[in-house]
Amino acid sequence: MTRANSSSDRTGVRLVRRLERSDPFLKRAVQAAALIGCILGMLIYAWQAVYGETAASRRALTEAAAAGQVAAEAEVARIQSAALSAAPLVAAANAPDITVAERVALNAALRRLLAHSPVTAIVVFSPEDKPAGVHGEMPSDAAGLIAPPSTSRRAGRELLALELTPVSNQRAAYYLQLPMPDGSALPAAMVLRTGAFQSALNIGAAAGPGWRAALLNRDGQAVLTAATATAPFSEADLQLAVTALGWRPLHAEESSAASRVEGQHTGAFIETRAISGDMLQIAYIGAPRSVLSVLSARRYEFAALLGAALLAMILAISIVQNEWQRHDLQVRDADLVAARADVTCDLLAAGVIDWSVADGRVDYSEGWADMFAQGAEPTSEEIFDWIARIHPDDRLAARDTYQAMLEGRETELVHRMRIRMSSGLWVQVVERGRAILGPDGLTRHIVLVQTTEPADGSALRNAFGDTTAKPVEAVAV
Repeated sequence: MTRANSSSDRTGVRLVRRLERSDPFLKRAVQAAALIGCILGMLIYAWQAVYGETAASRRALTEAAAAGQVAAEAEVARIQSAALSAAPLVAAANAPDITVAERVALNAALRRLLAHSPVTAIVVFSPEDKPAGVHGEMPSDAAGLIAPPSTSRRAGRELLALELTPVSNQRAAYYLQLPMPDGSALPAAMVLRTGAFQSALNIGAAAGPGWRAALLNRDGQAVLTAATATAPFSEADLQLAVTALGWRPLHAEESSAASRVEGQHTGAFIETRAISGDMLQIAYIGAPRSVLSVLSARRYEFAALLGAALLAMILAISIVQNEWQRHDLQVRDADLVAARADVTCDLLAAGVIDWSVADGRVDYSEGWADMFAQGAEPTSEEIFDWIARIHPDDRLAARDTYQAMLEGRETELVHRMRIRMSSGLWVQVVERGRAILGPDGLTRHIVLVQTTEPADGSALRNAFGDTTAKPVEAVAV
C-alpha cells in the first residue's frame, strides 16, 4: 500500500468552521442582554423600594389608628367629664329665682371650669328644643349656628341621638343630657374648641405625604377633618370611608358600622376605628408613594447602585469577552496546529497516535489508518490494544520505553519496532514520541508519530527478524 495511492483523492486540508463566541454579533447580543438585565434590576429595585415604602406607610397608619382611637376616646371622656362638672353650675344658672349678679358669678365660674377642657361654651335647650341659655364663651363662628338636638337619619324605627355635628370650619358641637340635681336631664350642646380631637386626627401624618383623616358621626358625616394643604379630605375620601365601613342606606333598620376596618381601595389605603361605643368613627386615609417620589427621596442611594451596577456590568462583559477571545484564539491556534500536523504527517508519510494517559485511550489519525489499516481508521482503543499490535519480540522494549515516559524519566523517544497491519502482515516502522506534561508536571498525553522504513531492503530483511528461515511475505512502503 503506497501513500500516494491511498491519498490520491485528497485535494487539501480544510479547517473546521467553529462558532466563535468572540463574533461581533454575539458580543453585541451579550452587551444588550447585560444592559437589559441592568435595567430590569433597576426596575425591580424601584418596585421593591415603592413596595417597601407603601408597606411601611401602611404599618405606620395602622399603628397611628390604634393610637388615634385611644386619643379620641380620651377626648370624649374629657368632654363628658367637663359636662358633668359643669352640670351643677348650669342648673344653678338656669334657676328661675336667680339674680343677675349670681348669674354673672356662675358664668364666670363656668368659664374658669371650662378653660382647661375641650369645651368652650354650653348651650342648653328648653323642652321645646329651643336654645334657653348660653354659658361660657361662645365663639363668633358658632353664634346662632347651634341647632337643636336631632336624631340619626340612619336609625330607622329606633331614634338614636346624633351626638356630634359640625358647627363651622373645624368646630363641632357635642350633644348630651346634663344631669340635674332633681334627677331630671337637661338637653345641652357642648360647643368644642377648634383644637378638639385634632391630636387624634393628626396622628395620621405617620402615613407620610398625602395622608388625610376625619371624625365621622353616626350618619357618616365628616364633622372634623385633618389633612395636608395639597391633599384635603375630599368627598371622594368620605365616600371611600363610608363604603369601607359598610353603612347601610339612609333610614335602614340598622345604624351600626364596623368597629374596625383596614384595607386598600382605588390606590389608597384606609384605617377606621370606632369611638365611644360606635357613636363616632375616626378614619385615616393614606396614598401610596409614587415611584418618582421614592426614587427622589433615595436618589443618592439609587445613583450609587446604578453606578455600581453599570461598572460591574462593564467589567463583567470585558472579562467574559476577553476570556472568549482568548479561548477562540486558542481554538483557532489548535485547529491550525492540528491542520499543520496533519499536512506534515501526510507529506512525510507518517501516522499519528494520541495516547491519553488519564483514561488510557488511544486515538489514531486518518493518516495512520491510510498507512497501516488500509484506510479503515480504528475506533478509540485502550493502550493494551495498541501494545497488542506490536511484534512480540519488540513489545518488551516498547513497554519499557513507554513506562519511562509515563514516569517522567524520559520525555522523548525514537525507536524502531514492528507492528501488525489489519491484513495480518508485519511492517517495521520508526516511531518518534513526545510527552505532553500538565501544570503539575505529570504526563497527560503521549503523541507518537510513525513512519515506515525506507524501501532499501532492510525492512524486508528484518520483517520477521529471520531472513534465512522463511521468505518475507510483504513489506508495506
